[in-house]
Formats: sequence, C-alpha cells, structure tokens
Amino acid sequence: MKTYLFYDLETSGLNPAFDQVLTFAGIRTDTKLCEIDRTCLTIKLRKDIIPSPHAFVTHCLTPKFLEGGICEYEAARVLHQLFNTPGTISLGYNSLGFDDEFLRFLFYRNLLEPYSHQYANGCSRADILAVTALFKIFREPVIRWPSLENGRTTLKLEQISRENRFETSGPAHDAMADVEALVALCRIFSGQEDIWAYALDFFDKHTDLSRLTAIPGTCQIQDKFFRLAVMVSSSFGPDAGYMAPVLHIGDAIPYKNQQLWLRLDRPGFLETDPDTKLYTWIPIRKKPADQWILLPFLDRFQKRLNPESRETADEMINKFRTEPKRFFDTVNAHLAYAYPVIPDLDPDAALYQAGFFSGLEKKEIAGFHRAGPDEKLLKSLHSPRVKTLASRILIRNFNMAANPEFQQHMGSLKTGEKIAGYRNDEKYTIPEAMDHIEELEAEMDSLDIRQQNALAQVKAYIHSIS
Repeated sequence: MKTYLFYDLETSGLNPAFDQVLTFAGIRTDTKLCEIDRTCLTIKLRKDIIPSPHAFVTHCLTPKFLEGGICEYEAARVLHQLFNTPGTISLGYNSLGFDDEFLRFLFYRNLLEPYSHQYANGCSRADILAVTALFKIFREPVIRWPSLENGRTTLKLEQISRENRFETSGPAHDAMADVEALVALCRIFSGQEDIWAYALDFFDKHTDLSRLTAIPGTCQIQDKFFRLAVMVSSSFGPDAGYMAPVLHIGDAIPYKNQQLWLRLDRPGFLETDPDTKLYTWIPIRKKPADQWILLPFLDRFQKRLNPESRETADEMINKFRTEPKRFFDTVNAHLAYAYPVIPDLDPDAALYQAGFFSGLEKKEIAGFHRAGPDEKLLKSLHSPRVKTLASRILIRNFNMAANPEFQQHMGSLKTGEKIAGYRNDEKYTIPEAMDHIEELEAEMDSLDIRQQNALAQVKAYIHSIS
C-alpha cells in the first residue's frame, strides 16, 4: 500500500556531512491525506558536534533540551526503518535540496544503506517546494500568497502557513508544526486533482525521464539540434516568476544519471574566461526525479516567462551560433567534468567519493548491527571504512574510549584545524562558533526572548567543551 510520509528536520548546522539531525517530525498519511500516525524524535547532541549559533537561534532548540533525546545511532535505525517502510513516498519542503541529503549522510555514517529509501520496495521521494512553485505559476488563486515588506512574493512555508492561517501545534521551525503546515498545504493542493497528480509525477523517475525524452530538439547550432525547455524552480526567485528558459547541452560523461542544462536568462553567461577562452557557464546538473522541474518549450509555457528572459535567451542562442567553436568547446568541457578527488577527506564525508558498500562490506555491516555495541567485533572487521565508521559509532553513542584517530578529530574542532568535507568545505569548529556568537550578541536587540535564551545556552555549552 502506498503511503505518504510528510517530514521535517531541525539540525545543528547546514553541512549534511558533518552536522547532525537534532529533531525529526513525521506524519504518515494514506494517499487521500488522511492521517495514519505520527513520529517525533529528539536526538542527543554528539560530542564531536559544535552547534552553529545561527542554527540554534533559528529553531530555538537548546543543548539542555537535547540531553533528553536518544543517541544518533538509535535514531538513525528508527528513521531508516520509517523511510524504508514498503510503499513510502517521503515528502518535505525543500527536502531534496536539504533534508534528504542530511538523511543520506546520517544513514551512511551509521552504516545503513543511504539510498534505499529513494527507490527500493516501492519507496520514492518528492519535494513540495517545487510543487508549490508550480501552483504559484499555474494555479495562483488556490491559496493566499504572502508578500515580504519589499512587496516581493515568497514561498517560505512559515509565511504561507501564517497567511492562510493553518492550525499547527507550535511555532515556525518547530519540526512537527512545520509538518502540520505542510500537510495542510498539500490537502489544499490535492483538491486540484489534475495538476496535483501531474506535479507529483515529476518525482517518478520513469515518468520524468519519459517527459524529458519527449521534448524535441528544436534549437539548431551548426549541424546539431538541442532541446529547449522551461525549467521551474523556487531558486529562480519571484522576479523571474520561478521560471527560466533552459538548453539541454548533453549528459555528463562521468555520471550516467546527470543531464546538463544551461539557463538562458543570464547575460553574464556570455562572458569569456580570459584563461580558458570558454564561456563562464554554471550549468544545472539535473538527475531524474529531482527538484528541477522541466516543461516542454510550448507556447502556453513560454508565454509565462517574463519578456526579459525570452529576449536574453534569444541573444544567447544567437551568440552561440556566431561563436560555435567556443560554444562546443565549453559544452565539451562541462560534459567531461568530474568532481575532484579529495585526498584528506574525512570518513564521515566520504559517501560520494567512496561509493556504494561492497558485498563484503554489507556482510560485515550486518554482523555489526546484529552484535550491538560490541567493541570486540571491531577486530574482525576487514574493510577499513567499515571499521572506521563502526568505531566512531561506538565512541559517539556507547562511550567507547576514543581511539587516536578520533582524538585527533576532536582536537581539530578545538584548534580550528581543517577537517575536509566533500564539497571543498570544512567541519565547523569552536573558533568559528565563538566568532558567530559575537556577531549575534552584537545584534541582540533583534532577537526575541526564545532566541536570546537559545544563544545563551549555546554559548555556555561551547565554553564548557572548549
């Protein structure tokens, strides 16, 4: 039986590889959006997590409150089972741009299959933020759309909830309150059965691929034809109407599931790099059933683009036709691009670089989970990454004494030494947190009582571990 799992996370920061899920809220419904059950989890702050003051001022959780939670390993196993319940369609708000990646890294560092909830046992995902952008464009009267002080519209869930007076059990950024608002919004959307079903089908891999394949190649540059489409994304913003004309420049060579699309309403993309002599493009890398929604380049969709977008798109295509060599050289450079290997990548961040668990690793992982928190089992593990992740699980969750590798990891958090992440970033450290505390304290008048309390508790916690 298909069910929807609406969910939301609150986290210790913004880095999915290094930061931690702190609270989880989920409401499972049937496909008619009738509630079946609810799940709430609070998770203890790990000893190797330096909390971001900005994150805690946003959700107003406190280290003291989190002390009453369960350990991360236990939470990861509960959530993995929840998301992998056969037939589960997991839905969040900006979940494919944020929450789902947190889940993947949570599962990975706790030696659980990080991708199965996306495809196995009839499970799949969808992102209601992308659906909301579609409704804003094509069914605007269905809800009241909020505006900011500058008059620009916003798709923020808390603003939509307030504008439409959704009943929730708590304030914005409380995980369960956000899920309640999400379900309320989807109940309204689902009343528009045609566009609701059409929108959700973009998150079915087979349907999304078949829709992309059906888009004809109508844009000719020299002797090659390219697909033109209209892309919908909240990230394009209200000035663009959450839409942009795009050109399919090909499929990534190193990654078989990535299509590269060039946004055509950015005049700056016609600039040339003085060293490479290539266009300064930043193509969008789309995977099947992700948060980038593509519509065919039909009149009824084109006419919703603003005039400036259409004019810039024509200028860019004409420029490519006059400089075909530069165009094709730039295309080929992007198609061949592979993410660089990071030699000192931290084990927690190695999900994409290290790849899938091998058959042997899966056997060792299964044995580790069966044995429970048993330090003796570490000696029988042959896979270096399984052994490293398993030891970290025991240190973080079951009070096993830190080994030299983890002691060095903890020491770097205090001194500010680099702990390398997967996207050329670093793990958050105590010196960074202290700087951010000073920044927030300088703006204390702009914080309400709950935010001030959260900041004070985070400051005290960071001082206690430093």
